[in-house]
Parts: sequence; structure tokens; C-alpha cells
Amino acid sequence: MEPPDDTQARPAEEGKVKTPLVVVKRTEQDLLDWLGTELGFLTGIGHYNEEPIVFEPYQVAFLRSTRKYRWIEKGRQVGFSFLFACEAIARCHLREAHTSVMVSYNLEDAKEKVNYARQIAEELPLAFRKKLVTDSKTELSFLSNGASKRVSRIISNPSKAPRGKKGDLYLDELAHYANDREVYKGSTALILRSRGQLTGCSSPLGRRGVFWEIARQELRRYGTYWRQQVPWWLCRFFSTDVARASKEAPLMTTEQRVRTFGTKDIQDQLDSLLLEDFQQEFELAYCDESYSFFPYELILPSTSDDLVLADDFPGLAELEGRLVAGFDVGRKRDLSELAIFEQVGGKQECRLLRSYDRVPFAEQEADLRRMLSILPIARLSIDQNGLGMHLAENLRRDFAQVVPETFTNESKEVWVNDFKILLQRKDVVLPKERELVAQIHSVKKRLTPSGKPSFEVERDEVGRGHADRFWAVALACRKERGPMPGAMPEINVRVIG
Repeated sequence: MEPPDDTQARPAEEGKVKTPLVVVKRTEQDLLDWLGTELGFLTGIGHYNEEPIVFEPYQVAFLRSTRKYRWIEKGRQVGFSFLFACEAIARCHLREAHTSVMVSYNLEDAKEKVNYARQIAEELPLAFRKKLVTDSKTELSFLSNGASKRVSRIISNPSKAPRGKKGDLYLDELAHYANDREVYKGSTALILRSRGQLTGCSSPLGRRGVFWEIARQELRRYGTYWRQQVPWWLCRFFSTDVARASKEAPLMTTEQRVRTFGTKDIQDQLDSLLLEDFQQEFELAYCDESYSFFPYELILPSTSDDLVLADDFPGLAELEGRLVAGFDVGRKRDLSELAIFEQVGGKQECRLLRSYDRVPFAEQEADLRRMLSILPIARLSIDQNGLGMHLAENLRRDFAQVVPETFTNESKEVWVNDFKILLQRKDVVLPKERELVAQIHSVKKRLTPSGKPSFEVERDEVGRGHADRFWAVALACRKERGPMPGAMPEINVRVIG
């Protein structure tokens, strides 16, 4: 991180306390000029969690970019949400009447950026800190210390097009918005009459959408953008040797570079995800949409940021709609998953998702019995293949609304088609949950040697991936073609003559 030419910077040594810079100034004006830049302001006086702020080289490059349009392809958790909050705070304190608008994938992400910004502001030295006059979950406003008393703002919202404001605009995780093109189109005008910059930043989500179009330019050129690519191996939190990895990792396979340069956390991620999902989440790979039975354009419009899931069964007791549930029983390497939906107004709305990770079957059965005793579940479709057989039999014996389901190619074809129809009609409401979206998208349709369709999630050599949560959701949402569980049998008579 280079201060002015007449200063010197010394990086922190391995194993010692990391400090942002050691600055030797020639004149006081040199130091003031350096502190007047975003990078100098943040690394010179900025703190977070009572520690000096230290940036990765790719974060420094971002802060130094003066181009009006910036486009960043990045892996998960490499620090751009925090970086956006840092830049916004610096500009609100260095400029008069500045506005930074942040758009996020969901409301929780939007609130997180404001939390970052608030804490950075609170830890600034008093001599540099502006007065905080608005402090909410999605907005901060700072009053100028000068005579003008002008206000600078940070506004953070979930994925919707910002209107009526001008300044900096950050579109974080743009590829994951259901309305990505609408948000982008409504955002470009915000920087026309200001010193602002438009920043699009995201991990990939398939070869589709405006983020992919601008990032990879396969459909047309976008020549005005400053571009940056940040895979996991450029981040010191994931890579054991960033300098070597930056040169050697691109020439390796995913397995080779993770085992060579990956920390334990990144190796655990590789072991817990499908290879294709890991490459998309952390290595900037765009999966081919043509192989998925549920393309992202079909899934994303049915996700809602306003949908709040219950933490436990009593939270659903007051619902007025009909409740249905699906339970996919995990094998040795998989999770058991429970999904509860409320049928209301012609739609199926998700109300609870629960995972059972290495939970004994006796405890899983006890929890399902508690659910069936507390809630008026009209139907619980439960996987009875393999290890689930005894669980399904035990519950069916005591609860008439329990429906054991057998996983075959034929039954899975029916369930995935039922669910696809719900998505096409927008008759299902899902939470904005990246893991659920990824699992739905991972389902692929193939033909068996006999020519029959098969719907599977491919496993790799170490058995990653099964889409357990998707199958629980599909079981809950499946169309009921016979009499309702527990209903009295019907006698049909046809009168002749």
C-alpha cells in the first residue's frame, strides 16, 4: 500500500502483529494529502474490532481504481462487502454531501453492510469523525463538521432498483438477483451527474444474466469497465501462500490447487460441495445452464426476501392455511431434511426448513412426532427408501397423515415435474437461501440406457452432493392425486339406463 512518494511503507512480517503501514513523512502536508485519499484515510486512521484495518492487494487495487464503472468477479467470502462499507465511510467523511447506495442480495446482507459501516465510523478518531444523525438498520447519515452542515449518507437495500439518488452505487452479488437486469438498468443513471462510480460485484451464477454478460463479454463488448477477478487463492484467509498461488494455481486442477494452497476451511468447502458448485462459488466458473432441469431464471423469481421462516414448530401453530411437509432421510454421508409449506391463496409458501446433521434416527423420529402432535399437518410425505423404511413405518402406524414415499426414477419424474409447474406458474414461494437455490439448480435430467428419464445430482469420487433439501421441498410440494391422507374412502357409482 503506497503512501506518497516521500514516505515509506513496511508490510507486516509473518507471525507478528499486522499493522497497515509504517509511514515516515517528509512534511505535514504530505501526510494530510495521503489521509485525504480513501486508502490513506482507512489504513492511516481506520480500525475495525479495535485492530488497524489491513487490506489485501486486490482490495488496494479496487480502492485505487478511478474508473466510473467497476466490475468484479469474486469468490465467496473474500471481503468485498466489508470493502464497500470501508470505501463508503471514507467518502462520507472526506466529501461533502456524498451518497453511497448499496444494493444487496437480501435484507440480511443489506443490514450487514450498515453494521460494518457503523462500526468503522465509531472507531474513527474523534478529530476525524462526523456526527451521526441518522442511524437505522439500512441507513446512516453523517453531518458535516464545517459551516455548511451538509449531510452524507449510506443507504443499503435488498435487490431493487434505486431511484431518485445520485452518488456511488454498489450492486453486490448482482448475479443472484431475480430482477438483475431491472436493477442494473435502473442504476446506471445514478452516476451520470455526480462523481460517483457504479460497481457490479458478484460470485457467478450460471452463464446467464447481466452480470455474466458484462463480465465475460461473450454477447458484446463492454469497453468502459475496469475489471477484476478474485478467486479464493488470492485471499490470505483461504490461501497458505498467496504469492506462489497467484502464479501456479491457475495452471492446476481444482483438486490440486486446493490440496496445495488451500487452508483447512477451503479444503472443507471442497469436500462438502459438488465440484461444479465449488468452482462456481470460489473459482469464478460459470456453470452451463443447459444441463439443469431447473434453470436459475425459473428458480429466482419464486424466492422472496420478505419470507420469514419459523425457528421451531410452535411458531407455525397459528397459521390458517393447510400445512404439508416433506422429509428426506439422510444416508451415512447426507443430511436428513424437513420442509414445511403452507397452502394458502393457491400458492405453496415455505414456512420451515430444518436439517438433521448426523442426528440419530431415534431423535429424528422423536422430533417428527413432536411436529405431528403440535401442528395440524395434513400430509407428511416421507422417504421410505433404505434407512428411512423403519422411520416411515413407525410414524405411519400412529399418524394417518404420514405418507411413505418410494424414490424411483418414475416417482422422481412426477415430483420434479410437479415442482417445475409450480415454479413456472409462480405458485411456490421460497426463501432467498443460496444453498436451497443451488440444490434445486443442481438437479439434472438424463436418460438411462433404456431411454427412460432419470433425475439425479451427480456425486464425485468422494461422494459430495445429494440435494437432500430439494427433495424434502419436492416431497412437500408434490401434487396430491389420490384421496387426502386420513380421509374416508369414496364410493363412486355410475348409473346405467
